[in-house]
Amino acid sequence: MKNLQKILNMVLSKNVFEYILINNALEVTNSSSGIKQYVGKNIQTGDDILEFLPELVGSENEIKGIFSDPLSTYVLESIHKQEYYVNICIEYFDENVALVLFHNITDNTLSSQKILQYSNESMLLGNTLQTILDKQNALVFVTHNNHINYINEQFMEYFDIKNINDLPRKNIIIYKYVDENLESYEALCERLNSKEEYVTINLDTFILKATSIKNTQSLFTLTKVTKLSNEMQRDTLTGAYKKSFFTQSIEKIIANKEDAVVVVIDIDDFKNINDSFGHQVGDIVLKEFTSLVEKNIRDEDIFSRWGGEEFILLLQRTTLENAMKKVERLRQTIESYSFSNIGKMTASFGISLKGDTDDSHSLLQRADKALYKAKEKGKNCIVFKKS
Repeated sequence: MKNLQKILNMVLSKNVFEYILINNALEVTNSSSGIKQYVGKNIQTGDDILEFLPELVGSENEIKGIFSDPLSTYVLESIHKQEYYVNICIEYFDENVALVLFHNITDNTLSSQKILQYSNESMLLGNTLQTILDKQNALVFVTHNNHINYINEQFMEYFDIKNINDLPRKNIIIYKYVDENLESYEALCERLNSKEEYVTINLDTFILKATSIKNTQSLFTLTKVTKLSNEMQRDTLTGAYKKSFFTQSIEKIIANKEDAVVVVIDIDDFKNINDSFGHQVGDIVLKEFTSLVEKNIRDEDIFSRWGGEEFILLLQRTTLENAMKKVERLRQTIESYSFSNIGKMTASFGISLKGDTDDSHSLLQRADKALYKAKEKGKNCIVFKKS
């Protein structure tokens, strides 16, 4: 056991990983010195692991099964412990000991390890270092002279590219996801300046960090935390985004001076549905409605439940003409769809286009007034309000 501890302390140093060793009674037998930062207090031999990791409650039998199966593991991703996000993996060591491994995914661990080597012509990675990069939970990329010249397997898998030469065709420009006004990866690195920033890509939330390596070369990591953040941002009934997330998205669009169209949507005569079929059927209709809308918008558009049967849609980086065409197709799709238990129903739409002087309140207020006009016109129609 002492040899094991020495090896682990050497390999899992520099705050990259921390660990706890447990026996088949789920009691602590040993732990690394830095584990306190994740569990908040000192761990003693004989302590119950569930006291420090309540996330494991209910999975005791599955964890105990690891001791008899060397190939089995138990994984928890993007767990918020104290002020950190960590991945926790429980692995077999021997029939009496299991390893609870904590991987800190909020820290830019690669930059603290001098694992990158350079030649005069290009960046060289040995097989071992390449393996380390590819096993990171983060999407890793390196830039030089405003071009991405290295990506790891996770980056390629996420953006569905076979090799780095596909990047120009895919038009993947990470700094534009952060701020449309940024013009280079060098500017992005300066903006981050040893701090982290949240960025949304294809509705996934990432923690972005950067480290300047040499001259115009920079190392970036994108650590996905959507699993945790999405649960907090989604409406529990419909699965649409919450109002608070929509408001944050609007404010970011305004701050970055990006083009956008806001659409307020109200299901016509929804009170009659609740009165005729009951609130349980009404809830099913709201879920179906959300699913139908989300299937007919782009990944980058934000669909949120505003309250009751009222929803709001943010169409990002688009023109009014294209938005009107999309909303009309959406109106027709809803009108022709047969909903469970009730059959046909319709919805009304109010639209506003973001202007140079708009704030979130004025933009939403104008769309809401347009919706009111649509209701006055007889419902199941679209009204755009310019001012």
